[in-house]
Amino acid sequence: MSAAQDNQPIIIKRIKKGHGGGHHGGAWKVAYADFVTAMMALFLVLWLVAMLSIDTKKAVAEYFRSHTVFKGTEAGGATGFSTMIGGPVKIDADEGGIKSRDKRFELITAKLNEVVTEKLHQYREQVLIFTTADGVRLELTEKNLSPMFESGTANLLPGGQDVLSTVASVLSEFPNTVTIEGHTDRSKYPSENYSNWELAADRANMARRQLVQNGFDPAKITKVTSYADAVPLKDDPYDPSNRRVSILVEPD
Repeated sequence: MSAAQDNQPIIIKRIKKGHGGGHHGGAWKVAYADFVTAMMALFLVLWLVAMLSIDTKKAVAEYFRSHTVFKGTEAGGATGFSTMIGGPVKIDADEGGIKSRDKRFELITAKLNEVVTEKLHQYREQVLIFTTADGVRLELTEKNLSPMFESGTANLLPGGQDVLSTVASVLSEFPNTVTIEGHTDRSKYPSENYSNWELAADRANMARRQLVQNGFDPAKITKVTSYADAVPLKDDPYDPSNRRVSILVEPD
């Protein structure tokens, strides 16, 4: 071997095994895809809310204020499981946006809310207004310190008279018929010959009379019914709000 060959440097080549996935792997792609999906869902919800009418928004808001999956004080101090009488809020697609099933229901609901806010603000928590698939439902409820009727009787107190006379003036503006329901809580009536069934029926009939006396057409009242304590508004059967008169404004 020549001297030139002996002086040549020895070159050692080291090959590093790759770990794949680039500098940071592929986890960022999953996170980015989740972010994009969440943003799409957010913008879809915002678009749907923007397309709702004002009265439908009020109905949806009332629905969620009146429902909870908790019981007792678990629901931020609520007194019981809350339910809504009637069907769920029904929203249908229509050209130019989304609105409730009957435009007149929206008008009635808006008018009632306006009048209650302006003239019956002291009873606002007792006059519940729902737009449902069956029509516009008014729940005229009682509170322990603010009853509509004398205890154990069908005699209207001044507050109940004010509420029903105001409701009569609003409903008289529309051609829709109504049904009237009487409800009680589960407290037993202290009489053998007179029960919650009779009391609920008498209160519903008294509400009918008050509507008629204040100008509501009696021909537009299709039914007066007693439910006693069979259809409570609240889960607690003794809750005072279960003592109520319900007025359902029906479709044409």
